[in-house]
Amino acid sequence: MNKLIKTVCWLFVTVLLLASCMKSDDNKVTLYSDTAITYFSLGTLNQYLHTKSSQGLDSIYKRTFDGSDYIFSIDQANHRIFNVDSLPYGTDVKHVITYISTMNNATPFLKSLEEEGTLIFYSSSDSIDYSTPREFEVYASDGVTYDTYKVELNVHKEKGDQFIWMLHQDSPELEELDLMKAVMLDDQLFVYGTKEGKTLGYMTTDGDSWKPLEELNDENAYRNLLVFENHLYTIVNGSLMQSADGMSWKEMNSTLDITQLVAASYDQLFGLTSDGTMMLSDDYGETWKEDLVDSDKSWLPTAGTAYVCYPAQMTYYADNILLAGISTGISDIASVWRKIVEYDLQGDEKWVYMSRSDNNLYALPLMENLVMMAYDDGILAWGVKDDAYTQIYQSRDNGIIWKKNSSYQLPVAFVESGTVPFGAATDGKEIWLVGSNGQVWQGHLNRVAWDKSE
Repeated sequence: MNKLIKTVCWLFVTVLLLASCMKSDDNKVTLYSDTAITYFSLGTLNQYLHTKSSQGLDSIYKRTFDGSDYIFSIDQANHRIFNVDSLPYGTDVKHVITYISTMNNATPFLKSLEEEGTLIFYSSSDSIDYSTPREFEVYASDGVTYDTYKVELNVHKEKGDQFIWMLHQDSPELEELDLMKAVMLDDQLFVYGTKEGKTLGYMTTDGDSWKPLEELNDENAYRNLLVFENHLYTIVNGSLMQSADGMSWKEMNSTLDITQLVAASYDQLFGLTSDGTMMLSDDYGETWKEDLVDSDKSWLPTAGTAYVCYPAQMTYYADNILLAGISTGISDIASVWRKIVEYDLQGDEKWVYMSRSDNNLYALPLMENLVMMAYDDGILAWGVKDDAYTQIYQSRDNGIIWKKNSSYQLPVAFVESGTVPFGAATDGKEIWLVGSNGQVWQGHLNRVAWDKSE
């Protein structure tokens, strides 16, 4: 650090000396009372991370990143400076190069942490310790006016790629169910499952208390459950039913040609007929027409289906719909199909079979109890194979390549309790996992769940 300036008077003396040396009309100096910091940025930062060697030994390695990528907000009313997006976990904030600009050449001084009342001359070449909030006193060029700014560097306290599971109270209601499916609607988790030839439903907002819903007199109703236009939809004894809250259901079509609902986009429902023909409806299920597919319809999934609808990248006002499951025409891998729905060009989009290739060694495995969801800019999928839970697979290319991602692991206690029917759903941040063993889990990847203010 530059030498300590024991008192602000030294600054005043400097200003007075400068003024006394400029008495001629040819050397007039204009002094200002402005004290505002107008720009605040960081230089190159160090981040220290833990890793394991190939021998399993813990080690620490360092990486650097550009601190100027993190924008700082300057609250002029309250004289606060802070970063909205937190710096990564493990960032060294004890040795930070800082770049500051002020209005009309005001001079910033850093308050010392060691000696109260002592100011340190700010320099963009000296590192500053921001492990605790720091204060800058900014003196105007008039040598009299000054203001104090408080600077805080926000740093994530958790590893971004760490997945955290939290166990809620066991639910005796879910223990009654033989098979089940879960969906999210308006930040509420709905779980439907079978019991004694009927479908029972429960809803929770916190994972601990469950509200019973209207019983559906069809054991297959849970299979057809999906969310469309902020409503629950399913098929009950051949009739298409709609509900806003699961407490009461409205019949939408009693002469239905389709036998199962398989997907929904922003404004279309999709279903299959008894012979495996893909159908669509754009009037809430009142009428249906055959949809287009690019391959043999026997390859369409007809059992254990799961789907996800999410915004399409690089295409304005469009969604991707990914549908997967077990097909009668494909016996060794899951059948995965995709449709791009362009809402201003509806009519010609086809369902496309994400065909296998000799070069693609990462097809989605065939599995039962398949669940699928959009999460962390990708698609997650897992289920049951050979009477055991599969690992969680992730696709980042819209369903072509599926790889296991070590960041995502099912709760150890859930796996060790034995394989049971389960359901899973997400609101985009939190993933909910429920089982017929009564266990209720809530989990998230830290960086997905973080708020911008954290």
